[in-house]
Amino acid sequence: MIKRLHFRLELFFYYLRKYSLFLLIGTIFGSIVYYNKNRILSSYRQLTPIVKITGIDGLYNQRNIPAEISGLISYGLTSNSDNDKPIPSPLVEQIDTLNDNQTYIFHLKKDLYWHNGLPFQSQDVVYDIKGLTLKYVNTSTLEIHLATPFAPILSALSQPLFYKSTLIGLGPYRVAKIKYQDGNFQTMVLKSTQDQTQLTYKFFNNENDLITAFKLGQIDEMSTTSLPEEFNQWPNLNITPQINTYKQYSAIFINTEKMDNKQFRQSLAYATPKTKDKNERCLNPISPNSWAYNPAVKEYGFNPERAKELAQDNTVTQLTLSVGDRRLLPLAETIKNSWKEVLNIDTLIIAENQGSNQDFDALLTFGIIPHDPDQYLFWHSTQQSTNLTKLNNSRIDKLLEDGRTTFDYQERKKIYHDFQRYLLEESPAIFLSYPTTYTINRLK
Repeated sequence: MIKRLHFRLELFFYYLRKYSLFLLIGTIFGSIVYYNKNRILSSYRQLTPIVKITGIDGLYNQRNIPAEISGLISYGLTSNSDNDKPIPSPLVEQIDTLNDNQTYIFHLKKDLYWHNGLPFQSQDVVYDIKGLTLKYVNTSTLEIHLATPFAPILSALSQPLFYKSTLIGLGPYRVAKIKYQDGNFQTMVLKSTQDQTQLTYKFFNNENDLITAFKLGQIDEMSTTSLPEEFNQWPNLNITPQINTYKQYSAIFINTEKMDNKQFRQSLAYATPKTKDKNERCLNPISPNSWAYNPAVKEYGFNPERAKELAQDNTVTQLTLSVGDRRLLPLAETIKNSWKEVLNIDTLIIAENQGSNQDFDALLTFGIIPHDPDQYLFWHSTQQSTNLTKLNNSRIDKLLEDGRTTFDYQERKKIYHDFQRYLLEESPAIFLSYPTTYTINRLK
């Protein structure tokens, strides 16, 4: 036993003497790694790309890039603040206003470069806006002249700029790779200009395909308005709901030429069930985030008694409810049942694409919320293709005209407060709710 132990000790010291140099080097190297592990990990992360694959619902191409992507690739001349007031973008040092708000001088920041390495100059700025004239004073000074005063112009100039009809931009991410299918984006890869972060976007025809791709592990993140029930049971998922009050809202747009009785339109509004969540409830077409929002308007909460009272002289016994988005079909059924129960109106639901037939009685669909409170396109009597309700009200027309030619914020705010009040009194639309968006991340 003692001899065997003696032999093993001699063997150990033999190898220790033979490989002492390697052991010393290993010990020193291990100590360096241990005491500098945070710095080494940080360097490793900088050298290793951070890859995230996000799914996008819808068909997009270079003419209609999703705002969440185009805003990463480039900037416009202005940006929109949290309350939707336009402010100078990271490209602009200063904006001067002359000639009664018809001339704007943009002083551009120097030493800015496109993603292809070329310097950004005033001559690179191109905006296709009617009545807009651009004058390139010098490489860093741009003069924009309006033929007529147009208050929403600064918000319109937030549209991101690209180099000569390409996807070369000025933002924190550059386009590294694009794959197309039938002329639309299939895959887009963005790379950070600051580090190794890489964002990959995959585009899907509809929400069902998007959800299926997430289930199959083809994407790591997605946003959807329809949360699959089984996702609440899935492990390693982070689900973040957010009420989207700044892009769109759901509403029933009523054909005011066919239903020209204001009291009847109001009775329909009172007979329509609404969400009880005050944060989700939409009262009018201007975002509650906007500086021009008026919360003191008629809410038209669900009130069957008031609906019946207003509909006493009503002769309408049936109507059609067109649905512009299939996601709203379950809601359409609820509305149909309520109108029957409260007002004894038979409702025929028709699923169709918005704009495919403007000869509807009522249209349940999503309305767009622009950054600027200007609502001229949607409610002015002259806008036949975009005024879905065919509203023709001289008082509202005048307010919309004044709103886009008034530049003082307090005066403009008063105009749009009045517009919202009179619009809700006229009741050409029944405003329902803001959609809830669920952002779903796969935890790694």
